[in-house]
Amino acid sequence: MKKRVYRAGVMLSLAAAVATVTLILSENMLRWLLVQEIAKWSDTARLIASGVGGYLLGSIPFGFIIIGVLRERDIRDAGSGRIGGTNAMRAGGIGAATLTVVGDLLKGYAGVAFARLVLPGNLWAEVLAGWGVILGHNASIYLAFRGGAGTAPNMGVAAAYWLPSLIFTLPFFPLGMFVIRIASLTSLIVGLAIPILFAVRALLGQGPWEYAAYGVGALLLVAYALRPNIERLVKGTESTVEVTVLPEE
Repeated sequence: MKKRVYRAGVMLSLAAAVATVTLILSENMLRWLLVQEIAKWSDTARLIASGVGGYLLGSIPFGFIIIGVLRERDIRDAGSGRIGGTNAMRAGGIGAATLTVVGDLLKGYAGVAFARLVLPGNLWAEVLAGWGVILGHNASIYLAFRGGAGTAPNMGVAAAYWLPSLIFTLPFFPLGMFVIRIASLTSLIVGLAIPILFAVRALLGQGPWEYAAYGVGALLLVAYALRPNIERLVKGTESTVEVTVLPEE
């Protein structure tokens, strides 16, 4: 049975989500006061706060919210039941998918930005925040620990570490939709590309190994979320992506 999502409620959720991400990514007095308060904590407490903050940001279910606003339906009733861009396209069309991907990218970026505010200069705080974002997206505390596969948030975290990484990862969206046409395989390819990218940078002395370690952990989290899909890939029964401008009815 398809569950109705009431537009007023999800519009309020969208406003809160946008305000939270904006608070972290922009210069403002409230952020400054928050940083001043957290600075009084021990390094251990701030390290933990980085991971928890990343998880809570990652838990923001942009796909669920956007489909609720546009279609007044639960995205989990469509397709794979996940909350990412591919399923948002099934439930709300390519416009909804684009908005979902942008939101998921931004929350990944914001997770790392939060860690940098909480514990500046500590790369493991950034790594923990990144892992927290992926875990939050895949097992959102706001959706009874259901979620997505973590691809777009993973790309957002990688972009926060090194912005040009988007040059290597963003093309996989059209490639996955129009060429590969298997969302789970595209997610695994992106998940594998990120640790390789940061490992190469570390080998060349252009980046820290901690970011490569993040990529390995993120790949494991993505692969864990995609266990049923991997099984179908092995059997050759995984479904393909059908690009839709309009949502499915």
